[in-house]
Amino acid sequence: MVDAGAVKPRVFLSSVFKEEIDDEWKDLSLRQRIIEDHQGLPIHLWAYELFWPKGSETPSPDADTIVDRCFASIRNCDLFVFLLTRHHGSGAEFVKHRVLASYLELELFAAAMLQKPVLVLHQRGHEPEPALRDSLGLLHQTFASDRYVVDDENGLYDQFRAECDRLAAGDGTSTGPILAHLPDWLSRRRSRKGFGDELADPGLRFLDGNFRSSRSAADPAKAKLLLDQVATGMRGDATRQQLMPHGAALFRLWAAMRELMDDAESTLADPSLAPLWDQAFGLWGSNASWFGLHGHLWMGPLASVQSQIELRRKFAAEPSFHEATDVREPLGARASALYSIAGRTHSRLRKLRHYRLAAALATQAIERDQDAHQGVLLIRGHTSMQIAKLGQFWKMWDADTDFRLALELREKSGVSAASVGEAKVDLGQCLVLTGRWPAGLALMREGVTLMRSDDSANGMAFLARGLRKLEQGARIAGRVDIANEAREERMRLATEVEAMDQIREP
Repeated sequence: MVDAGAVKPRVFLSSVFKEEIDDEWKDLSLRQRIIEDHQGLPIHLWAYELFWPKGSETPSPDADTIVDRCFASIRNCDLFVFLLTRHHGSGAEFVKHRVLASYLELELFAAAMLQKPVLVLHQRGHEPEPALRDSLGLLHQTFASDRYVVDDENGLYDQFRAECDRLAAGDGTSTGPILAHLPDWLSRRRSRKGFGDELADPGLRFLDGNFRSSRSAADPAKAKLLLDQVATGMRGDATRQQLMPHGAALFRLWAAMRELMDDAESTLADPSLAPLWDQAFGLWGSNASWFGLHGHLWMGPLASVQSQIELRRKFAAEPSFHEATDVREPLGARASALYSIAGRTHSRLRKLRHYRLAAALATQAIERDQDAHQGVLLIRGHTSMQIAKLGQFWKMWDADTDFRLALELREKSGVSAASVGEAKVDLGQCLVLTGRWPAGLALMREGVTLMRSDDSANGMAFLARGLRKLEQGARIAGRVDIANEAREERMRLATEVEAMDQIREP
């Protein structure tokens, strides 16, 4: 028997409302049955019409409000139930025009990105239209664990009720052991090559290189509008501008990529449109990093940056691409992605291998660009610190050298106060970890103060990361009061901009 005081498991019901029967649109009866019975279910059900009953809001919520609320509920759900019909759903109006990616598709995208268990209920004889088949094909391989049930309405309803009972009994769908160790699995998959071969030719690709759509023509203009929105880090019209959290940015980036897809993958072969793909991959890598998708095989930052590398290698000699884009390989971004995967890997040997790969890439970037490599010096400094923790203690002094040089270069080059602050936090952390607590803690606090000057979404995410390091350093130094203050501010900021990677404990 289930404890009456226990928290009910949370189930998200996808937002598809209509079905086409005999050329007439009618309410989806399966959904209506579930909604009508939800109070008698042993689960907490999130559904659009329960959250926004008819007449509850005037005017209707905008695209951002709808997607944000749905996203928050999917992020907190224990199971995503996808009601599959012919209909693709209503396109979200992110750019004053409906985009190809409907609310229904964006919900499915969120479940895949968040690696949620998915239960697909497919009513027999109701085959999805092409746009929905496309999104299912693109996202299917990213599901955490999925079951696909084809039956009539009564059978699907019984399956749904049975699933709710299993969840309530504590015997329901889970993400399984594979996801818990996904960074290890990813590391094993990537570590079959020799060290030099892997540096030269990374194999992983975003969505495993699958960018085909059933649509005959892409819409690059709409994709550019979406990408430009993400690049600014702001959303809303001129009278209601607000920060764009990283989850919201990923929604737009997914929609932008869908606008770039067609049945021949022609935009990926067109050098004049390659800059849009390059921008999409680059923005995805940044936002996915803050969102904590480092261990995600097909949607993680590493897959994105390596698709960007492939694109740049392909079009580096094309004048139209070369003039619009920096065609050099994003070595720093790739080093950062490898560093993050290493930190989530359980095996000491794989950790060491990935840190060494990250350090080698950072060194290549430093040698390539002597005038603008402060950020890469910080990455290499952190890899040295982590290698030191794995037993090569002398690497701490290499980290100290890189952090000091990065700070010196930033102070001389006139970069923002927040960038100088980041370098001070990193050097201070190194000092604390090598026993120089008073100087290190003071430098970290000074750096965090400087980092507060950047109130953009990225700036706030960097600040949350700086506070996370300060919290860790303060605990080592025995200053629990400073650590607790840093943690409180970190959690508030990370939640606000959806820098989910900074919510986890240090």
